[in-house]
Amino acid sequence: MESALDVSYQVVENVFGAGSGVPWWAWVAPMVLIFWKMLMPMVAPETAGAGTGSAKKDKKDKKSKKK
Repeated sequence: MESALDVSYQVVENVFGAGSGVPWWAWVAPMVLIFWKMLMPMVAPETAGAGTGSAKKDKKDKKSKKK
């Protein structure tokens, strides 16, 4: 268990640490892009075919069938 933690710590240090080739601030943009939908769900646009349009269509169909 101890060796697995040491290896994982070394990997994280090599990727994000001071000795890595990529600076820490360069990781901010990919992380924000990945988690944008979860961080700000009302700001992120809906994707095509997400199903929101079909719910509105079903409501309209039910109203037209009642008449």
